[in-house]
Amino acid sequence: MSIYTDMVPCTLYEIQHRKDAAGALKEKCEKVCDIMAAIYKNDSFQSAQSVRYEQSTHNAMTFYKDFEDGREYRLEFNGTEMDVTYFNTAGRMATLLLKEVNYG
Repeated sequence: MSIYTDMVPCTLYEIQHRKDAAGALKEKCEKVCDIMAAIYKNDSFQSAQSVRYEQSTHNAMTFYKDFEDGREYRLEFNGTEMDVTYFNTAGRMATLLLKEVNYG
C-alpha cells in the first residue's frame, strides 16, 4: 500500500490569538494554503511513552514543510477539523500529530 494513494486534499490554517474590543482573547484561523496529506487514525492498543502521542487522535504525512516553530496550525478535510499538536519536518515528508477538534 502506498502513501500516495491515501493522500486527501486538506486546507491548512494558522491559528492566531487576538484580543477583541472587550479585551478577551479570540481565536482566528487564517488560511495558509491547500495541501495533500495522508491521515491515519492512531492505534488505540499501542502503548506510547509520549504524552503528546497519547493526546493525539490521528497522525499524518505531507510534502508541505513550511511549518514554523511557535505557531499553531489546524488542518481541515472532509468537514473535520484537527489541531496540529506536533510537526517534524526532518526527512522527505513532514509528519504531523493531530488532535480532532470537537465543538459539541
